[in-house]
Amino acid sequence: MANTIDIYTPRCLAEVVRTVPPVRTFFRDTFFTNRRTFVSERIDIDIVKGNRKMAAFISPVIGGKPSKRDGYRTASYKPPLVSDSILTTADSLLKRLPGEDPYSGKTPADRAAQKLVEEYSSLNDSVTRREEWMAAQAIIEGQIHVVGNGVDEVIDFGLTNKVNVTSTKQWGKAEADPLNDLNTWVRKIFKEGFANADMAIMGEKALDLFINDAKVQKLLDNRRMEIGGVDPRDLPNGARYIGHLTTPNIDIYEYAEVFTDDWTDPSNPTTKALVPENKVIVIPSASNFAMNYGAVTYLDENENWVTSETDRVLRKYIQRNPDRKTLEVLANPLPVPDKADSWLVATVC
Repeated sequence: MANTIDIYTPRCLAEVVRTVPPVRTFFRDTFFTNRRTFVSERIDIDIVKGNRKMAAFISPVIGGKPSKRDGYRTASYKPPLVSDSILTTADSLLKRLPGEDPYSGKTPADRAAQKLVEEYSSLNDSVTRREEWMAAQAIIEGQIHVVGNGVDEVIDFGLTNKVNVTSTKQWGKAEADPLNDLNTWVRKIFKEGFANADMAIMGEKALDLFINDAKVQKLLDNRRMEIGGVDPRDLPNGARYIGHLTTPNIDIYEYAEVFTDDWTDPSNPTTKALVPENKVIVIPSASNFAMNYGAVTYLDENENWVTSETDRVLRKYIQRNPDRKTLEVLANPLPVPDKADSWLVATVC
């Protein structure tokens, strides 16, 4: 039976139901706060790690010896090209848009202007999600695996602070001691990374095991000593604040954001947790890592090469026979955790 509409019966469009997942940027906006753009293809960073050497006691007659200069190493990175595009044809502008009154009288040009705003927002969100995924990978894995059509490379930041809790000391097992583990890791970061870690971001399973651990439960229930407390609440950037521990002095968070992995097995896209369920990240909240954007080079409408120093480039181009317009966003983002050993990632279960 044909899908017909009786034009003589009064009709009312009640609402537009849009199911669009929000864009979460907890990792990018919390830790990679030093945003920089470059006009070059590659980004070089000089990394200097100091020490705790103190000035010597010397005789006013003999004098002292000059200190050796601290060395440094230069890390060179090439930000990967990130892009997304949307194709618009004449057919899509002849039909009413979601939420449009069937008798609005809108022309295809009116719809094109409205779609342009919506499409740019969609493309921008797509790049932002990729930036958040890259920021999470840089911290959790210490590297970013860039996989795409004709691209397969690893950007490695040399993360050394990785801990694997094994055997019966795994969280949830007989000899587990999560509070002692957190204390040990905070001290390790202070000694080796010269930083005060005040955040612990836990995967789903790790958090459940931590909260239900008998030792943790006993200490939290001890009313004669302020050990900490559990006070869950959702935060605007997608994370969930769980509570605070005074020993060690850290806040506990859960970040349940997920992403679609469509590159490991393109025929079977899967949904994965951004923070693996068995991981714990101990990190300073004031990390001030670098969010870098390399220059974007492209052909403009006059077929001239243009290099733009920015975090996004939005462009459109026209193709004929049949007529169609492509709206495209280009970016060269690269989050770089440039403070060695200032955070730690543990596999706890």
